[in-house]
Amino acid sequence: MTSFSRIQYIKMAGELERRLEQFAARWGLDTPKPDEQNRYDLVLDGSLRITLFQSGDQIYLESHPGSLPADPRQAGEQLGELLRKQLAGLERHEEVLSMDTSSDDLLLFRRIPARTLELADLEKAIEAFSNRLEFWARELSGGSSRQAPLPMHIVFP
Repeated sequence: MTSFSRIQYIKMAGELERRLEQFAARWGLDTPKPDEQNRYDLVLDGSLRITLFQSGDQIYLESHPGSLPADPRQAGEQLGELLRKQLAGLERHEEVLSMDTSSDDLLLFRRIPARTLELADLEKAIEAFSNRLEFWARELSGGSSRQAPLPMHIVFP
């Protein structure tokens, strides 16, 4: 690694920390503190836990929306349905749903470049990520992802 590359790498290494400080200040939150692995936890709406960390010139957002059912047949059916929905949404969403095969836990993650990250970019990424996290958590809990029909008094005044 050249001297210039090392300087750029060192400069990028604190990018997530700086942006999270700005994010917390803008939204009136306590500034998140890193854990021993230099990972930051954000809890949104009381129940959405998002972990953020930086590796090189990439920032990662990750969360666990849930697990597959213990019954292998149900797990297989649900996994097939989740895979179809994941593939259908790949063009519209940057978040990726994956599975830890050792525990049947599902992991949602997203990668964003640290080099060009502005506060507005981080806010948009966190918002999109939390929306997808809610979607997948609802899917795993057996809830419907379809929107409820409009109330009749709105359609017919």
